[in-house]
Amino acid sequence: MRRSAYRFGVFLAAAAAFCALPASGQERSLKVITTSVPSSGAHKECLSISRTQSLRYWFRADGPLDFNIQVKLGDKISYPVRRDKVTMDSGHFAPNEADVYCMVLTNPAARPVTVRLEFARLNNR
Repeated sequence: MRRSAYRFGVFLAAAAAFCALPASGQERSLKVITTSVPSSGAHKECLSISRTQSLRYWFRADGPLDFNIQVKLGDKISYPVRRDKVTMDSGHFAPNEADVYCMVLTNPAARPVTVRLEFARLNNR
């Protein structure tokens, strides 16, 4: 019982942080996706982010997923954010360089996992 109450508290805190109104002068375009990630599969959302922008994200899944934000730098892929086997997470990512960044949710489990992903690109000027 305590564990589920703790998880619910963490969920409420994450939701409150995500739903906070943007600061004055910031533009926000929220995108919400609910999808099923197949066993040993992945779901990828990519967007271009400039140096004056940032990404706010939040997700909740009915099973553990691996989450990362990745960017291709030449022949290599860099992972500025990595989370393993999480059912929910939220964060704010501000890149050092303008590029196309991808949020990737990977399902290592033997069954499909349903996930709700919400994200917004914010202008930080």
